[in-house]
Amino acid sequence: MGAWMRQLIVFVVGSVLSVASLGAGVAQQTTPSPVAPSLKYDVVTVKENKTGSNMTMLGYVSGDVLKIENATLMTMLSAAFDRHDYLIEGVPKWATSEHFDVQGKILDGTPEQIKTITMEQRRAMLRIVLADRFGLKVHLQTRDKPEYELVVAKGGSKLKASTETQPRSGMLNWDSLDATQISSEDLAKDLAMRLEKPVVNKTGLAGRYDVKLRWSVEGKNAGAEDTNIEDSAPSIFTAVKETLGLELRPIHGPVEVLIVESANLPGAN
Repeated sequence: MGAWMRQLIVFVVGSVLSVASLGAGVAQQTTPSPVAPSLKYDVVTVKENKTGSNMTMLGYVSGDVLKIENATLMTMLSAAFDRHDYLIEGVPKWATSEHFDVQGKILDGTPEQIKTITMEQRRAMLRIVLADRFGLKVHLQTRDKPEYELVVAKGGSKLKASTETQPRSGMLNWDSLDATQISSEDLAKDLAMRLEKPVVNKTGLAGRYDVKLRWSVEGKNAGAEDTNIEDSAPSIFTAVKETLGLELRPIHGPVEVLIVESANLPGAN
């Protein structure tokens, strides 16, 4: 991916998922809680983006406009269903290589209705767009997969209570995390993005913290006990343990996976 970091500003929405059987090897099937969108995007345009830019913007968190720029279908799926790419399976090849601009607008809604749309409802609205324009059909399945649990290491946590008065802010890059007012749950989610596996927060820590963490990109997928990384920075596992007083332990557990049954390239507007 290089030294740059793709920046995402995410707004999402969705319709109720269908549930279908995948056959053998599935531990459990789950039905997502239905979230009814209060409104919908009445006017939607989808155009292919050929700029070659490495920046993606997803705007849908407030107001009456949906604006997505230079996003793959995979990126939109991740936003719409609030899950990492590694928990989405069955996408066609073009869903990770073709980029699109999507615009939508709410026409049938009062200012008060638009103001009170929840994030879950916005995700539901985005899912409807993906179903209508990309022919998206999906279901959820729970499978036993490798993951990590984040626990307090022997010797205790080294996390420092935040001194910031502003809401959480931060930058997650390929080899670093700088964050203020971050919870242990948020930390687990950020680490999961870099490890590309679920991270279950078992720290029991309920505070808010300021975190500065550095690790080697080469060591990001090394084993939890591997500290022989020939780099100026340690592996992500060593960095978490030495800097934060926490530990990432490899485990297996039930993980909810989004299965894409079908998706099509969007037709002309």
